[in-house]
Amino acid sequence: MKISLLYTSARPHVILSVLEKWQERAFDWENIEVVLVTDDPFAGHFANMESYVNSGRRDCVTGWNLAAGKASGDMFVQVSDDLLPPDNWDQKLVSLAGNARFFSLHLPDERGFPDCVFHPVISRAVYKHFGYLYPPVFKSMFCDNWLFYAHDHFGFLRRIEMECFWNHTHRLTHDVEADDVLLRHESPERYAEGREAIVTELAKLGIKILFPPEPNDTK
Repeated sequence: MKISLLYTSARPHVILSVLEKWQERAFDWENIEVVLVTDDPFAGHFANMESYVNSGRRDCVTGWNLAAGKASGDMFVQVSDDLLPPDNWDQKLVSLAGNARFFSLHLPDERGFPDCVFHPVISRAVYKHFGYLYPPVFKSMFCDNWLFYAHDHFGFLRRIEMECFWNHTHRLTHDVEADDVLLRHESPERYAEGREAIVTELAKLGIKILFPPEPNDTK
């Protein structure tokens, strides 16, 4: 099974170091391709990597969708700057997917949240079913919640029972500096846009979802 790593980043200075760690922890890098999307041309080179410039809206969802559209693998794995896999991750993911044609693996990180898939691992068949990794209306926030509910709705979601699979350096579990990229990604505007998008997009599938009120909403 060929694996495509879908990697979009607005931090060009970390890209090669992130990929080095993924390669070091892989069992068979020769069966893995990297599809990198950046806002500006990336001059770096890495084994089995093809890079593309985000010619559309400059946000992570647009980048991941572009990467998915360029990928040639049977399994798509989303990569982020702050995400690292376990040793032999590729072998483990292929084993978990088994012989299924349609699969979307729910693999936990340190947070263990039950109702979102922060780091998608999906089959090409699931990608083709929707035609995108995430609905293009999303920019960042709540796209992972959409993926959980939408993939569960169609019976693609497979919950993997384990304490932790991914090593995710997230601000809720680690001391993380809030740089410009993070502040833009998690801005109040992005939260508002994402909340509206998930309700609208899930409604198209006949799924109703209720979110708690905004922090400043006392009604």
